[in-house]
Amino acid sequence: MNSFEILKSWEISIKDSHGKYELGAGSDNFEDIEDLKPTFSFDYISLEHKTFGFTGRLLGCGDYKKLLKSLKKISTYTYKVLNEEYNFHFHEIKWEDVTLPKSDFYKCIYGEKYNNEDDITPYQFKVYDKARIIGFVYRGVFYMVMFDRGHNAYKRK
Repeated sequence: MNSFEILKSWEISIKDSHGKYELGAGSDNFEDIEDLKPTFSFDYISLEHKTFGFTGRLLGCGDYKKLLKSLKKISTYTYKVLNEEYNFHFHEIKWEDVTLPKSDFYKCIYGEKYNNEDDITPYQFKVYDKARIIGFVYRGVFYMVMFDRGHNAYKRK
């Protein structure tokens, strides 16, 4: 089933499917999107976070090139493949397993309106080397929020 057929089964028009995430809308259940191939949104990328931002201070020209090449490749796979193939390290983030404060993630999305909401399921996946993208999925679109260049968000055991 292709993306448009899935959207029709959800009774979502193509026009509405291209609507942007609205605060408080939650995120997709994995089972609903597992057969979709991800597209990526830059709407909520953090350019301010000192440790997990998409900033030039943390990333060089080569990093951006690798990042874009990797996103291009990843977009050819379904979420199910990303989840099942170990080399992508695609999985839901459990806040108790990371050093990244949950509030930092949500503030990138809600900004000053953040009031301890907990309505989005965060995911991460490997893009290259140790680098990970942290974000969430809404209507099949992966909204990139943070960039973990050295895989430092996870607590070491």
